[in-house]
Amino acid sequence: MKVNVDASWIASSKSGYAGVVIRDHAGKFVAAKSGRVGAPSVAAAEAAAILLGCELAKELELESIIVESDSQENILNLTQGHLRGRWEAFPVISKALRLRGVFQDCRWSWVPRSANLAAHVLASRSNPEMCDVTWVNLPPSSLVHVLNKDGLPCPP
Repeated sequence: MKVNVDASWIASSKSGYAGVVIRDHAGKFVAAKSGRVGAPSVAAAEAAAILLGCELAKELELESIIVESDSQENILNLTQGHLRGRWEAFPVISKALRLRGVFQDCRWSWVPRSANLAAHVLASRSNPEMCDVTWVNLPPSSLVHVLNKDGLPCPP
């Protein structure tokens, strides 16, 4: 399963939004989640999105995942298993590394934002009704267009 994650960050409030989209091996929509995150920096917000994706995959009892993020710094820290990035992201990245053990296979992958648009759309939402919501099997209507645009299967 691919777990695409992204975050937005608002400097004035030290908070942001995280978006997660999970698809199966054929690219079919499995689940999505959107949530508000408190974070002292953009790196910490991106780390929170990675952790949120891992937590959703755990809730869904997925066995093998590839977590994709456009946060090159965080993905580098996760793939190398050491933490040389921003100190604000350290506690969250550490939690994600520990959570890796609940999966049979867990990999980390950097992707450009253009390959992460669905998660980006969820992360950029600031509507209170879109926060802290999980969708399983059927994506929110606001996400259907983005999912269809990337050419992968998506429910109507």
